[in-house]
Amino acid sequence: MKRSSKKSTLSPTVAQTIPFVSQRNVEPPCQAACPAGVRVRDYIALIAQGRYQDADSLIRDKMPFSSACGRICYQPCEAECNRALVDEPVAIMYLKRFVSDYAYQTKLPLPNPVAKTRAERIAIVGAGPSGLTAAQDLAKLAYTVTVFEASPFPGGTLRAALPLYRLPKKLLDWDIENILALGIKLNTNTALGRGFSLKELREEGYSAILIATGADRSRKLSQPEIGVFAIGDSSFGPMWTVHAVAAGHQGAVSVDNYVQGKSTMPAKANHALVAKREKGDLEEKVFQGYIKPKPRAAMPLWGPLESIHDLVEMELGYSEEVALQEAQRCLGCGAAEILEAKCTACLTCVRLCPYQVPAITPLNTVEIRVERCQACGVCVGECPARAIAFTMPGIEDLIPQIEAALEAKPVSKTKPTIIGLYCSYWAKAGPELIKERFPSIRMIPLLCIAKVDTLHLLKAFEVGAHGVFLVGCEEGDCSYQKGVFWAKHRVESTKKLLAEIGLGRERLEIYNLPASGLEQLAGLATEFTQRIKQLTPSPLKNRRQSNDRRKTKATV
Repeated sequence: MKRSSKKSTLSPTVAQTIPFVSQRNVEPPCQAACPAGVRVRDYIALIAQGRYQDADSLIRDKMPFSSACGRICYQPCEAECNRALVDEPVAIMYLKRFVSDYAYQTKLPLPNPVAKTRAERIAIVGAGPSGLTAAQDLAKLAYTVTVFEASPFPGGTLRAALPLYRLPKKLLDWDIENILALGIKLNTNTALGRGFSLKELREEGYSAILIATGADRSRKLSQPEIGVFAIGDSSFGPMWTVHAVAAGHQGAVSVDNYVQGKSTMPAKANHALVAKREKGDLEEKVFQGYIKPKPRAAMPLWGPLESIHDLVEMELGYSEEVALQEAQRCLGCGAAEILEAKCTACLTCVRLCPYQVPAITPLNTVEIRVERCQACGVCVGECPARAIAFTMPGIEDLIPQIEAALEAKPVSKTKPTIIGLYCSYWAKAGPELIKERFPSIRMIPLLCIAKVDTLHLLKAFEVGAHGVFLVGCEEGDCSYQKGVFWAKHRVESTKKLLAEIGLGRERLEIYNLPASGLEQLAGLATEFTQRIKQLTPSPLKNRRQSNDRRKTKATV
């Protein structure tokens, strides 16, 4: 039986430059368990919002071979997933594959070459996972990087050892294209010891040499020469892809440190607190209905005999609908952290948290008990000192999303500019379907509208929105305790401010609808648009256009 060639129904979303907040003192257990340091929780949060291109960028930063790792990883992250205390671990590897397949099927733009601002040149011997990962990292640090590979094609054991029905070569090529696009030069059919020597590389002016050859071609360096480093199979023997990638990251750090005259010893281990959840607390949330048990999505398969015979993949991959549902099983562990330098111990978070997560310490400071945090984000928006960081996508990156949405070309010059902030859990649909259903509204997905605060809403009007509406779950369906209450509270507070500054309450609305109520929202959105159209233009938008004209004149 031949496998049909079916084109993807997905289309690429607009790329965003998102200021993702890095973990400071807390790590989710999935990320802590990943040898390569992939930000697992965060890319799953992006998938849950339908932001697949952002997810792909975040994955490739630490796992450039995402097509391979989405198929053959031994999944240490899933072994530590807190969701297993409720039902089953989140299908982390399958979700990574969904994103990498999406990137390939929609042919997302390759990264732009990085400007080479460093004078030093780096040579890397071996174009397997370790060598190309190190090449990617060093290229991003603005070094000129050349990779030498003995084989006719790059990829190492991923190309030589894996059958087509486990890793199609076109997907491996796509991963490698994304790496080389950074401006890395690749010389194939060039073997160390036959085509060139280490001495010749040094004579050609390379400041450092990184040896990342396969185990079968490794040269034992009993005492590595100054400026020559060995990583990957050549140093440790055969390993999983994720370990090879981790070795590549470390090799790049060592080379960079050496060139800068710093210590090349491995950095100290990360001592961040791992956000392991308490089984009893999770069971309580299940009993209360705030966590709904849901089985892990199975991977659809072809018949094994047919697949092996035709050399196509046995595993078909998730559909968009299944990927969204699976990503929304993530518990968002370890998402909130106290910024001690800003915290005034006002205890606002202690009083308001629906889950009693913030607590007073014996030193009269406030801490967030990561083993209980549900990632609802209520404390972030209510903290008067802005002393709580939300380290997963969904709050800190919302303003850039609003700005990007309003910078997009309008669908119609006669219709008002409307921003629609919608809950992904409520919509249960991907961004393309939402865009098709509401073509004249700038729709932005969220992980619950309770994460939106007054500053976000005011910013939308400041940068040009005529009207803004939020749409999310009804009280009984919301994934977060008091989520609907806080969303309504913030909308009402913002309406009062809009009235005070002369914009009017009518420009802002909130809708809490039954799950997947897209048809109901369509009618409400039409009514809202007509209401906004009857109002006078937003004075804030006129002020912004005037400021933009002044800036343009100033630069001419």
